Amino acid sequence: MSLRYLLRIYILGIVFFTFFRLVFLFKSRVALAQIPLLITCKALFMGFRFDTVISGYILALPIVILTLADFGRFLYKPVLLWVHVLLCILFVTAFFICAADVPFFLAYNNRLNYSVLNWTDSPMFMAKMVFTEWSYLVYLLLFILVAVIYVLRANKIYKRFNYEFRSDVPKPKFWMLPISLLAMALLFIGIRGRVEQKSPIMVGTAYFSNYDLANQAGLNPVYTFINSCFEALKDENKYLHLMNDREALKNVQDYLHVVPSKYNSPIARYVSGYVQPVKHNVVIVLMEGMSAGFMRHGNNTKGLTPVLDSIADKGYYFSNCYSAGVHTFNGIFSTLYSFPALMARHTMVGAVIPHYSGLPYVMKQYGYQNVYFTTHDEQFDNVGGFLTSNYFDRIVSQKDYPASAVVSALGVPDHFMFDEAIPVFNTYAAAQKTFFACLMTGSNHAPYTVPDGIPFTPAHPDVRDGTVEYADWAIGHFLSVASKQPWYGNTIFVFVADHGAFDAEGASFGDMPYSLNHIPLIIYSPLLSSAPKTYTQPCGQIDIFPTLCALLHFSYINNTMGQDVFSQPRPYMYFSADDKLAVADSSDFYLWHTDGREALYNFSNPQQDVLGAHATQAGNMKRYAFSMLQSTEWLLQNGMSKPAK
Repeated sequence: MSLRYLLRIYILGIVFFTFFRLVFLFKSRVALAQIPLLITCKALFMGFRFDTVISGYILALPIVILTLADFGRFLYKPVLLWVHVLLCILFVTAFFICAADVPFFLAYNNRLNYSVLNWTDSPMFMAKMVFTEWSYLVYLLLFILVAVIYVLRANKIYKRFNYEFRSDVPKPKFWMLPISLLAMALLFIGIRGRVEQKSPIMVGTAYFSNYDLANQAGLNPVYTFINSCFEALKDENKYLHLMNDREALKNVQDYLHVVPSKYNSPIARYVSGYVQPVKHNVVIVLMEGMSAGFMRHGNNTKGLTPVLDSIADKGYYFSNCYSAGVHTFNGIFSTLYSFPALMARHTMVGAVIPHYSGLPYVMKQYGYQNVYFTTHDEQFDNVGGFLTSNYFDRIVSQKDYPASAVVSALGVPDHFMFDEAIPVFNTYAAAQKTFFACLMTGSNHAPYTVPDGIPFTPAHPDVRDGTVEYADWAIGHFLSVASKQPWYGNTIFVFVADHGAFDAEGASFGDMPYSLNHIPLIIYSPLLSSAPKTYTQPCGQIDIFPTLCALLHFSYINNTMGQDVFSQPRPYMYFSADDKLAVADSSDFYLWHTDGREALYNFSNPQQDVLGAHATQAGNMKRYAFSMLQSTEWLLQNGMSKPAK
């Protein structure tokens, strides 16, 4: 009798899991239109398999308990009630994960994984972000509706079988025992996902085609979330074990041309400015979610970024630049301190905040005033505490702005933050203090808001495009006001994104969208007599520190992974997106997953994996990236990330 109850609960769960998969596909319909129908059908079947895995885990304990109750006839009604409540709780929780997965995928092109837990220490901030962005609220409301319908349907099943569980019903016949055992065996196979002996179902099982969307559509987000959490808890994932530490450090010394020295860090190298240093002000604008693909320089034809394209035409533009990761904390950490993202690890959160070498430290050595601006709460991502511990004199954040100026969970609009920065810079200039500033914008991020009361109206009705336009306009507004200040002629501006943004119509290499990490890097200043110039060699956020020091003719000890783009170009640039590590040069794109899958693509044909034919090239790129990340891990774990002595 209990088997019939559990079978109906299982079918009901599969129906709702399938519903969320269809929502997922509908939101990805632009990419879905390019996939053959047969492949889509296979993806749906793969999804059924993964949904069965999750349903099997949910039903595993109930089938044992109810079978015992069936044959023992003990406390059958209370047992059924508590089992039913447990099943409702577990399935509804699973549906909540499915609902959250859709906007997560649209932002990161990844099914929900443990990286979402990076923000659990800021619950109020995340709550504001969810409840003030309508697109997030849609999924929350969808979840509530699904949860209500599911519970109503499940209760109807429960009431029917609860009525049949009467004390006068005889015990099941002995021949029912083999059927119950067979049901348990089938459930075990469902949980395992495969009948092959060598391996149960894995994330890689879903990757059956050359279409990334179809592959990811076959996954269940509950599976990816739980699996990634368990992976993160494994000892080997607490410390990166990509390769041998000593080998990695030796490789990095070769790659960075490190001459053995007296310094306590194995990668520390003295860099001479050769001539007298020039103490120009430096302003870095970290642009939220500004993919290079939004720009005309990135082949966008919508005209979204006329300001950025204009200054790229007048300054130094780096066309082959990449963000270290896909999160804002990656961008802040790597841009300022020149160390790469360590996959999905949150490098700015921890019980102990380590000290790092990098741009803020060297600026302090040269007498600069270091100030950081953000539009919202400085405690989000532990930014305030981390930067304060790492050579910033002042953090200007939402606490410093009038409450009336706050428009969303992301605080004040970009142009307001820029306006607040101008008098601060004027104060430094009046006191004859050279300043280094980093301004982290926020408007080009959900909840997307174009502020009222400004002389700007987006040309595009789509709110996403309109927000990009506004972010670009705010930069133009900032430069316009700055150009009228006395310190402008002595200032170097750097415009770089914290990370890119997912573009469903853009190029992807396997399941790695190019737009997520390909970002603009522009150095702009009236001081650049040799501008304009376009640099096409691979580079990244971590290279901004030594490249700026070269412009300023600073002599310093470089104890980071950054390189001067002008004098020491890289053969490749490496970057990550949580569970994926990529390496790019001018022609090839190598991709590695934490589960061991790897591929090599050519920019001329992003869909064709050519790893087999170009194994040597792939091996060189992999060794380069592994060496850099493994050495970074070793330096951090051994306290060698701080300024070398």
